[in-house]
Amino acid sequence: MVTLAELETDPHPLLARLRASEPVAWVPALGAWLVTSRELALQAMRDADTFTVRDMNGVSYTITTNTVNNEELRHEILGLSRKRGSRYSGNIGFADYDSLQATVSRRMSRGLYFQAAYTFSKITDNVSGSLATDELNATRAGQGGGNLLNSQKDPFQNKTRGDFDRPHRLVVSYAYDIPTPSGSFWNNQFFKGWAVSGIVTYQSGLPFSVTDSTSGGAFGQTGGGTASFSGTCGTDPSTMYTQGSRSDILAHYLNTACFRTATVVASGAAGATGFGDVPRNSFRGPYQQNWDFSVIKTTRIKEEHELRFRMDMFNMWNHPVFGFPTAVNIGTASTFGQITTTVVPARLIQFGLSYRH
Repeated sequence: MVTLAELETDPHPLLARLRASEPVAWVPALGAWLVTSRELALQAMRDADTFTVRDMNGVSYTITTNTVNNEELRHEILGLSRKRGSRYSGNIGFADYDSLQATVSRRMSRGLYFQAAYTFSKITDNVSGSLATDELNATRAGQGGGNLLNSQKDPFQNKTRGDFDRPHRLVVSYAYDIPTPSGSFWNNQFFKGWAVSGIVTYQSGLPFSVTDSTSGGAFGQTGGGTASFSGTCGTDPSTMYTQGSRSDILAHYLNTACFRTATVVASGAAGATGFGDVPRNSFRGPYQQNWDFSVIKTTRIKEEHELRFRMDMFNMWNHPVFGFPTAVNIGTASTFGQITTTVVPARLIQFGLSYRH
């Protein structure tokens, strides 16, 4: 005999005993059936002739079709709802960073200085950042940030390259005090005190995911997953980049035909879609380069006074440095794969004048 006192005080031993001997038990004290496992609960919901399932509001349910609206009754933990914001996983984040870093520096004769720093690295995680959207955790299209993509059951399924991963980064800096040639013609303030310096940066682009705004409807998580492989291009991401002119690449960085939206789950109604099978962060944006250059002229006025003029050029060659696509949602195929933003502004020149004594 099952009593309310047993259920209220410590139900776990009672449920374990019932699960072994009587997994679906009639409880007179409740005037209802007590189902002790999720599998049997789903079976009861689908057997309208034998069982009647009511929620706390007295509404009866029988599941014969998976729909967006009955997600609460098919949840991994009955009673919770992902579409209402419930999360049943915590402390899910993990990250690992490994790198090889090498630096070469040399101060040569006659005012020449040179330094090169190279980093070969790998960031592996399942979430990159927190759920807060502050300046340190802002995410771009195609990056999950602090959210798990696709099913919430297994945080390890998202384990891959992190949102901040740049395998290669090379930074070269230099400075050169231009010597004054010998001879009376060069021995004046106009030719003395010239110097140049600069910084050159090359680095890998950032990774991103192809998303699907129609996926996950059956699990209360519409739009929270990745796209699906269409089968046209196989499953190797390296073969899915657009080849051709720069305009072709900017218009469709990835081949749209390689992807499709999610399909409806088994016994599903319209909108009750599953998740995609394209892994998180399978793709990477274009590599990036930048050249900064400075010219400095120092003029000495007597012994204790110095006038310094400098011109700094950022993005000296005025090359467009593109980010990864701003539209990576296969649910909107018309804009999918378009690159419309740069990560470095157009060439900027600034002048400065300082006086020292």
